[in-house]
Amino acid sequence: MTNRDRLLRILEGGVPDQPPHFEIDFQLGEAMFGLDFKGAQAKTYASESARAEALLKLHIELQVKLVEDLGYASAYFSHEHPPEQGIGEVKKAVGDKALVRVHDWAGVFWMPSGQEMMDFVVKLFEHPEQMHAEARQKCDEAKERIRRQVDAGADFFMLCYDFGFNSGPFISPAHFAEFVTPYLTEIVVTVHNLGKKALLHSDGNINDLLDQIHSTGIDGYQSVDPQGHMDIQAVRARFPDWILMGNVHCGMLQDTDEQRIRESVRYCMEHGGVGKPYIFSTSNCIFEGMPPESYAIMLDEYRRILASLSNDSTS
Repeated sequence: MTNRDRLLRILEGGVPDQPPHFEIDFQLGEAMFGLDFKGAQAKTYASESARAEALLKLHIELQVKLVEDLGYASAYFSHEHPPEQGIGEVKKAVGDKALVRVHDWAGVFWMPSGQEMMDFVVKLFEHPEQMHAEARQKCDEAKERIRRQVDAGADFFMLCYDFGFNSGPFISPAHFAEFVTPYLTEIVVTVHNLGKKALLHSDGNINDLLDQIHSTGIDGYQSVDPQGHMDIQAVRARFPDWILMGNVHCGMLQDTDEQRIRESVRYCMEHGGVGKPYIFSTSNCIFEGMPPESYAIMLDEYRRILASLSNDSTS
């Protein structure tokens, strides 16, 4: 099986011979591949369309590197570019080597910024009708956006809605049930009616929300954030057939502690994991400033485990 085949099998409800890998974002393009995104963004262009074309070309170059050099099972369409152009071009570039995913950032309420928090809390308690009106608008716009993206060739979706602080959900489970769950369910139903699948990305501690999130019918959950006290073994026990992705501790990847990184990889692969619907990744993304050596250690341990699986199957 190819990595694309493995991911497709998971999205179709099966379990592949080994867990595939990709990250929801990769910010080491310059450090690992010499791709100068900051320089390209700061450059002066003849027009906005010329700027967008240049940045899309650089983005696609990175996605091809990730698929071909690191074995990613999925390439990412950047929401900064027009979907009718960008999705098709990413799909053409990666061909049959990877599925193309699209991220949505605005379909439901999720953790507001510090500047917005006070207004959000006031509306939550004093103006619930306004909250529902805003939630309805966000949901309807997301559903229309998703329809256009499927028409443009999106293979599946990552709904990037951070619902948790490290200490717990950004709102109470009761408020979540009123202002988030019904609208998230509508988005998931729209995705499914279009013949596609969706995974949720959320950082933080969302243990108290998982039953509601699972009830929406969403196909999987990425992050399983250990910094937010989320344990992939416990989540897997609660939802044995759910697609899980992540849980390799992002914080330790900052420190290049080889033993701890390898232990985290082994824990995720065991409990996430091998023989289960699991996609291998960090608990967030490959962020700017992460030592490339840390990611290399993480990938090396992952590949070592895959090699042992292959040897076991042929012995």
